[in-house]
Formats: sequence, C-alpha cells, structure tokens
Amino acid sequence: MVAAALAAGWRPQAVFLREEAADELGERLGLDAASVFTVTDRVAARISTLETPADVVAVLPLPERHPPSSLLGPASGPKTAALRRESGAPAASASGAGLLVVYVDGVQDPGNIGTLMRAAVAFGASALVTSSGSADPYGPKTVRAAMGALFGLPVFPELPLADLVDQLPPATVYGLAAHEGEPLDAADLRRPAVLVVGAERAGLSRAALAHVERLVTIPLSAPSGGAVESLNAGVAGAIALYEFSRRSAGASADPSRRVSAAQEG
Repeated sequence: MVAAALAAGWRPQAVFLREEAADELGERLGLDAASVFTVTDRVAARISTLETPADVVAVLPLPERHPPSSLLGPASGPKTAALRRESGAPAASASGAGLLVVYVDGVQDPGNIGTLMRAAVAFGASALVTSSGSADPYGPKTVRAAMGALFGLPVFPELPLADLVDQLPPATVYGLAAHEGEPLDAADLRRPAVLVVGAERAGLSRAALAHVERLVTIPLSAPSGGAVESLNAGVAGAIALYEFSRRSAGASADPSRRVSAAQEG
C-alpha cells in the first residue's frame, strides 16, 4: 500500500521499516532517507495495527480538503488529475459529462467502504463521497480493506448528498436498493451520475432517497430460494459499478449498440 501511495504522489511524513527488510524495501521504494527509520520487530509490533506486523508502516498526512466541484475540468488541479489517471477514471470535462461518483450512505462497516473504494478504482469511478455516520474512509480498517485503492481516487468525507448534487453539473442520482428498484441489467445507466449505496440492513436513508431519481436493484438468482435476501454494500456497489463501466465501454466502442438488456431479449 505504501508503494501505491508513493505512485499516486502522496509523500509520507515518516516511514518505519522492519530491520530485516529495510535494505531491500528502502531501495525498491526509493524513499527519502531523511524520513525513514529502521525499527526492530518489537517496535514494529507496537506501531502496527496488525497481528503480524508489516515490513513497512508509513505516516501520511490527510489530503487537503477540496469541494466536489474540483472534479470538473482543468480547475481540478494536477493532483486530482493525477489521481484520476491512477484510477483509470475518464478524463473530466468542464461539463463533467463522464463523471461517476459513488456516494456511501450510512455504511458503518470499514470493510465495505474499503471494498467500494477498490471497485471504484477498478471500474473507473471519478470519486467516492461518504455521508456523516459512515465509517471513516481514512480509518485503519478502511485503509487496510482498500488495499491501496484509497490513493487512487479523490475521497470526500462527511458530505451531505444535497451538497454533492448542488456542486456537480446536472447528474442522474441512482439509488441501489435491495428490492423494488428496476433491474440493474435493464436500467438506463448514463453519466454524469451519482450512485448511492446504503448499508445492507438499513438501506438508503430518507435524506438520500429525497434526491434519488432512479432506484435500481440487482436481481438475485431464483434458485437461491430465499437463502440470500440481499448483498452487502461492498459487493452490491461493485456489481453496479461494473455495470456502469461495461455500458460505458460498449457505448464508446459502438454507440448504436446502446440498448438495454430488456430490448436485447
């Protein structure tokens, strides 16, 4: 994960290398010697949050907070542009036509937020935004679950959905629901978009639903017989992001083939 942070332009305030791996890691990561400290296994165990300490632990400053409008066009600045390149997200235009923002609505499990970060980077989302009441995107458990993806896209913590919508160009707000939404594979998914993902048990909050324009649901296999009633936030969000990515890729290859699954049938 430290390598991912360095590749994305983050500069650590301090790096602690376990002495047995210090020489190899210091050379491979190209670290500034002034900020690198070699530590014993005992010290590594004290500063690590893992049962088995990692070979390298880095202290990174929290990123400077910017408004979501910084995602648009040249005004986003070089760091946001670099993060977008790292994540594979489409280049932003002044109109924000290619934006796809993941909004995490009250998801308290750090593992789910980390999974959503990984999916957001893997499938070309532009940013991830969390509501108040969601787990800290910079908390240790979230960072571990994200496996370096945190450094690959802009993250905006504790922002109301209303504020996000106000700061972006007109975008369709999709709400991911366990039931009663239109089937994801048949839905008209288009960018710019905000994909709202709620907690598995609580679902979407009233505040979020007030801004959702289209509810979408991931159909489950009939043979499950009710043994699986829903998917957790990380898995469901990843599937929805993949579907957005697949549609966008298909549209870029041949716009005439942008038909819904229902029409194809």
